[in-house]
Amino acid sequence: MAISRETSGKIGFTCGDILLIPDLQDAVVLAGASGMQRAIHRVNVMEVPDVIDWVRPGEFLITSGFPFRDHPEVLLAIIPQLAEKGVAALGVKTKRFIDHIPEQVLELADQLGFPILELPASTVFSDVVRGIMERVLVQEARELSLLQSRFQKLSQQLLFGRGLEEFVQALDSMLDNPIVLLDDADHLLLSPQAAALSTDPAVWSGLREFSNLGVSFVTVGARRIRVYISEVGGQRHQRCLLMLLEWNQELTVVDQLTIDRVGVLVGLEMINAQARREVESKYVDQFLQDWLSGRIVTSEDLLIRGEACGCPMPEGRRLYAGLVRWLDGKPQARALQSAMRRLRARLAPHIHVTLLEGELALLLSVAPEGEPEAVLAQALSELGDVFGVGSCSICLGHVVQHTHLVQMSYQDARKIHAISAICDFREPIIDNRRLGVFELLYLLPDNEEVQAYADRYVAPLLAYDKKHKTMLLETVKLYFRHNRNVKKTSQELFTHYNTVTYRIERACELLGLRQDEGDDLLQLQLALKLHEMRPAAK
Repeated sequence: MAISRETSGKIGFTCGDILLIPDLQDAVVLAGASGMQRAIHRVNVMEVPDVIDWVRPGEFLITSGFPFRDHPEVLLAIIPQLAEKGVAALGVKTKRFIDHIPEQVLELADQLGFPILELPASTVFSDVVRGIMERVLVQEARELSLLQSRFQKLSQQLLFGRGLEEFVQALDSMLDNPIVLLDDADHLLLSPQAAALSTDPAVWSGLREFSNLGVSFVTVGARRIRVYISEVGGQRHQRCLLMLLEWNQELTVVDQLTIDRVGVLVGLEMINAQARREVESKYVDQFLQDWLSGRIVTSEDLLIRGEACGCPMPEGRRLYAGLVRWLDGKPQARALQSAMRRLRARLAPHIHVTLLEGELALLLSVAPEGEPEAVLAQALSELGDVFGVGSCSICLGHVVQHTHLVQMSYQDARKIHAISAICDFREPIIDNRRLGVFELLYLLPDNEEVQAYADRYVAPLLAYDKKHKTMLLETVKLYFRHNRNVKKTSQELFTHYNTVTYRIERACELLGLRQDEGDDLLQLQLALKLHEMRPAAK
């Protein structure tokens, strides 16, 4: 649906139009000619000296000069105040109470661009009020009609168009100025003219933080322009902004009102779009969870469900499953869901993301000549922006070549996730190569011999700690975690260096181990890892 800009001509009744009124054709512009384009919305009469408190923006103020008949120089103080209040112009009927306006007053009005008109001596104020207000009301009726026409056209656009993108294009064409829509997640929807500006997205998101609603200013390229900012309607979208840039032509009052009115339509459409995305997201989640868990039996089912969910099966690409491991505390479920949506929006189709067993699960699709590290670096960067740099690692399963083998890569990622948590590996990307001998410990069968080996070293420490209310076992674990560094161990335990040394010596004494014998300490470390890898045995 194509919508073109209406040729409505000048919007608003201005000071220049006063001279077109028959009763005021003989009026003379004494000063402030540069401000004759000011809009007039009403008329007021000044016959008292303290009128400043009663004037309103957009008024044409008329006077017989009676308030300052004896001291015309008083106007020197009044004119700046009227300009500051937003009064459109001052009309003075001379010859009765005041012969002329002082030259200093006229010079000041010229500097301020504040029009001062000399009204004919025959002017009847009631005729002036009627003549101007009739024209103001007619003009406002035209503006209201134009606004209503625009609103109807744009309503039809949303009802029968193809969503917000086409709607923003239509608004761009109608107002002949660029349009920017910024949602609550700082996602941008740019009209064709706005996209052509090639502006850093941070400029638009920065307006939310550093600008108020209404008219603000922004620098685009080498130009400093006005931008009208309106909040999109709807309680669910209180942080969404619709922006109109003054790029091709000056913004009119009707343009600004148009943006305010259509904000309600945009809000409703965003709610509808969000509801659709949530439903689609649930189908995508279920599909990815079934795929990673191996619950989809045949390749045909996998292909059909993938196409239906917008996740077509990659051909000729290498596939990896991964799990995000949080290094310093797992975020709340809502934060995880928000991170999932962020990754989907910014990294698809190279990474598919879902929540599986309470963890962020990833499915990577990598070209034959590519490497997963490049894609994973993007994912870590996005997560770092939300949760902080270094807040998580990605445990990456082994590569598979066929879609029906993805579950094997996922099981591998689960194993790496478990081992890296026990061993406190903190590298950004962890795969099988990092696990070393700990992978063999993890894979040992859970039989009596393995359990007896672990108990031989762990049980005496547990018994001693229980009897004496000490922390030998915890101290030894941290001692190995910090590569037998007593200083770092004491810092994490918030205890004295000598205390840690004593506990290590006491543990070795209980177990009959020599602290200076590498093999003895290796036996102890392996037993501790076996103990941690078998929660049921504890």
